[in-house]
Order: sequence, then C-alpha cells, then structure tokens
Amino acid sequence: MSLNSLVFFIFKSIILLMKNIFLFLILFPPFLTFAQETKEITVLVYISARNNLALETLKDLDEMEKAGSDERINVIAEINRIKGEPVFNPFSSVQETLPKENDWTGARRIFVKKDLEIGKINSDILSHEENIDGGDAKRLSDFIKWGKKNFPAKKYFLIAGGHGSGWRGVKPSDKGIAYDEVSKNHISPKELGDALRNAGGVDVYAADACLMQTIEVLYELRGAAKYAVGSQESVPGEGFDYFLLLKELSKSRAESRAMADAAVNSYVQSHFENNRRSITFSIIDLDFSEEALIKIDYLAKSILSDQSDIKLYSENRFSLRNFEDEDARDLYQTALMYAKNSKNYKTQQAAKDLLVFLAQKFIVRNEAKGYKSADAWGVSIYFPFYYLNYSQKYENLTFSKLSSWDEMIKSSVFASK
Repeated sequence: MSLNSLVFFIFKSIILLMKNIFLFLILFPPFLTFAQETKEITVLVYISARNNLALETLKDLDEMEKAGSDERINVIAEINRIKGEPVFNPFSSVQETLPKENDWTGARRIFVKKDLEIGKINSDILSHEENIDGGDAKRLSDFIKWGKKNFPAKKYFLIAGGHGSGWRGVKPSDKGIAYDEVSKNHISPKELGDALRNAGGVDVYAADACLMQTIEVLYELRGAAKYAVGSQESVPGEGFDYFLLLKELSKSRAESRAMADAAVNSYVQSHFENNRRSITFSIIDLDFSEEALIKIDYLAKSILSDQSDIKLYSENRFSLRNFEDEDARDLYQTALMYAKNSKNYKTQQAAKDLLVFLAQKFIVRNEAKGYKSADAWGVSIYFPFYYLNYSQKYENLTFSKLSSWDEMIKSSVFASK
C-alpha cells in the first residue's frame, strides 16, 4: 500500500469512527456527560404521574420553564407519566384541549431551560425510558445520585411529587407517595428515607403531595435531609406553583433554611394570597427527630399508666383538629389536650414538655392560613377517630416499633368501644 493510500485509509477510518460515536451519543443520550460546573443550588424534581396527574404535570413543567435554570441554579426533573385524560366540564361548551406533549409517556429526565412559550415544553430531554415504575424507591435514589453527579451544587433541594397519603404507604396500600397507577406501587415512608440516605441525602426535602407532614413519615427522614417541607392537609391538584417557587429560590441565599423558607413563601402566595384557599404548610427540623420520638414515647407511656388518661381521648376527640384524613390529628393540639385535661402530674408534665419542644425546636415555621386550617400546628400524628378505624399496619412502622404510641392509641380508642 502506498503512503498516500495509507494516509487516505487512516483519514477515512477516523471519519467513520467519529460518525459512529456521534450516532451512538444521539441514540443513547443517558451516556452523555453533562455540564460539571458547580452551582449554588440544584433543584431535583421527581414526579410520578402515571395516574390522573398526567396533565397537571405538563403544567408543572411549563411553570418550571418560566423561571428555568440560571447561573446560580440548576433545575432538573424526572417526569414519569401516562397519557392524560381531560376532565369533562358540563358547564362549558368548549372542553380542555390536550397539549401536544400529552402523547409522550414513560420517564424523561429533563434539564429545565428558561422558556416563555406557554403550552409547549422546550427544555432539553437528557434521557427517555418507557415503562419505568414511578413508585420504585430505587428509581428515586438513582435520580438523586444522577442529578448530584451531573449537576453538582453547594446545596440540593429535592421535591417528590405525585399522590400522597402520609404514613399509609405501608405496603400493601393504595398510596404512600409517588403512587404509580400502572404498577400499583408507591414509595413507603421507610423506602423514602432509605432512598434519600442511599443517595447521600439532600439539604431540603419537600413533598408536593397530600398529607405527608406526619411524625411517622418525618421520623423516617432522619439523617436524609436537614429540613422537611410539606402539608398536613390535602394539597390542591396543581401543587406547587413552580414558577413562584423557583423565583423565590433565585432570590434566596444558598442555605438550607433560606431554601425551605422560599418553598413556604411560594406556597402561601400561590394558594392563600392569590386564591384564598385554606392551607397548612410547615418546615420541620429533622435533626430533632430522635428527640421527638423520645418525648412522644414518654407521653404515651404516662397515659398508659393511668386509666383516667386512657379515657381522655374518647371524651375530647370531637374538639381535636383533624384533616381530610380523619384519623390524622394535629400533634400539638393532641398534647395540649392532655396537658389541660389530665389529672396525672406525670402526664401533664410530659405533655407540656412535648409542647415546648415542638414550638421551640422541631417545628421551625408553620403557616396555617384560612378558616379550615385553624389550630393546625404543622405536624400530624395517627390517632383513629373510632376503634373500627384502627389499622394494624400502623404497627409495622419504625416509629411504632420504637415507641409506645401504637399501644397507647389502641388502648384509648378501644376504651370507647
């Protein structure tokens, strides 16, 4: 082979190799290496919408794009969805038009860019996989690890979205958080905490889901985040206004408490100030989770030791604050009931000690707005309204296994049988 032929052969081989590499990267985008610049905050949004939230999730993405990523903040999302069905409005002659993006299904990982075009998603799709179980905690953990590796930051803010039902994500159950209608799966409280810890944790965890601010769930998040943000009550179907949330984050310092406050500020503005809805939304300091369990356990044991205290719940249950889940009681109000009504000095002091702890350490901010939310203090606890409501699944929770709360509530509710 002549020298010219050899040079031509080598040149042609290099061109062919580069072409194949280019095609490989186009066909398999998950293998791409993304920007490695360390920013101040990376916002990770994980939403399981293989359910009736499929259309709402597209609106969420549109809201994210109004703000987008910037020089300080990365916004990345994993959206897992099925095709959405419009809700029929019998009072309108013109029904909701399905957006073009309604055709896509499966899990997409997206780098959210600023884009003001309403009704169309223009951000970068970094990967797309079909038939991914949104209710699989391993998937959530993998998303967090992937996001932290490819979009490093000084602080990480995780939002887990979808349907939620507090501690009732003890399997088998209808919903925990991130319920997937196709797989019939969900992420249980223990799986949620394990998923975050396995991924190295985050600075702030926020639940864009109903009824998640319960002590049973919060205890599972110990060591997984500094702060937990969420609602004791059912949240509106649209959840966070992501434009307002990202706008607040862009103004905040890259500090855990400031980020948590930004989430609360945006939620209050969106649902109470702009729409006058009754809301509950709070920030919990998860560093005090173990102390919370100890104090609740001590109160439970004090109640169990006195027959008159065991009867107090059935005598006062109608005066206690509850939520859409009628068996979720406000923890502060429950302790206050025992502090005011118990004749047992030990129980009185245990209840008062818990009240001071909640107000001064555990609940760092609470926003209860509107007439429906009066007397909500930011954290719920399970206390069945009637004995028939008692669920044995509650005893499978870590919180139940490590405290006497389940024994106490069982004795109390069956005392009124």
